[in-house]
Amino acid sequence: MLESITVKQVKQIADLANKARLASDRALVELPERDLGGPKLARGEHNPAAAIGLDPLPADHPARIALRNAVAALSDEGRAELLALIWVGRGEYGFKDWQQALSAATATRPAADPASLTEQADLHELLTKGLYELKLQ
Repeated sequence: MLESITVKQVKQIADLANKARLASDRALVELPERDLGGPKLARGEHNPAAAIGLDPLPADHPARIALRNAVAALSDEGRAELLALIWVGRGEYGFKDWQQALSAATATRPAADPASLTEQADLHELLTKGLYELKLQ
């Protein structure tokens, strides 16, 4: 199913994404919720910081650099597979739609840009769920 990237590479990128997310979360600990600008929700999942991705981390933070370098080291085809895997993890495509997801990701080169791929705060979850959905875990 994956041809240009290995499951091991995906897991390594997911691990780096998790480390970057944890560093970002630590940077937010001191930020009062009222400073995030949104109304406080009464019920349900409440993570007002999710929309800001990894923005709390400076661009030169080691966790961000390691993640960006790992994705940048992939070929264009590998990044397209990574993007398709993210979409499967997000639920936009399913197991049976893998080829369609891959075709769409290949046609969407700007979306497979290393910077856009690595700025997602939930990248770790999307990749691991994508691997699970494709029965590659």
